[in-house]
Amino acid sequence: ELTMYNEDDFLFARTMSGVFKNIDHMCSRTSSKTWGKDAWKKIVVCVISDGRAKINPRTRAVLAGLGVYQDGIAKQQVNGKDVTAHIYEYTTQVGLEVKGTQVHLKPRSGPPVQMIFCLKEKNQKKINSHRWFFQAFGRVLDPNICVLLDAGTKPGRDSIYLLWKAFDVEPMCGGACGEIKVMLSHGKTLLNPLVAGQNFEYNLE
Repeated sequence: ELTMYNEDDFLFARTMSGVFKNIDHMCSRTSSKTWGKDAWKKIVVCVISDGRAKINPRTRAVLAGLGVYQDGIAKQQVNGKDVTAHIYEYTTQVGLEVKGTQVHLKPRSGPPVQMIFCLKEKNQKKINSHRWFFQAFGRVLDPNICVLLDAGTKPGRDSIYLLWKAFDVEPMCGGACGEIKVMLSHGKTLLNPLVAGQNFEYNLE
């Protein structure tokens, strides 16, 4: 599950490109009993956006480029009843590349990615987005493992696999958490006290 509010296309693409690389990694594990070349069929990426009026237009354009959003068809009411959310589903073969602060769409060299995009009509905060994920999509998809990400967080190329592995090794494990690190430019160190403080806080958490 990837939750977002009004994050720009760069932050969204940074997270999604990391997710795509994790799917590539799991498909590359050909000796695995669980994963392998058809691993993408076992993974669904659910993007939940908190409020139709709040979503960043450039992020919305990236979602349209991926094929998982169509502009102009969402309505506030259907048959006189208020619409709670707009749900789109697509298996994309479009990839993302982030260069600086620019987002480029390109054909994926890796496997397809199954996606669900839920655009909530009203802004109802992140906890409500999690409820949508678990109570609506979770009941239909019935996943073994759920990974929660915020837009802007970039998972390492095998981070999601390693989280899954924690549950696979220990079936009684109820939850696992990865470590968040501050992203630095090449050659930079934690000399900025604000950045260093943020990194320290992440490590405490």
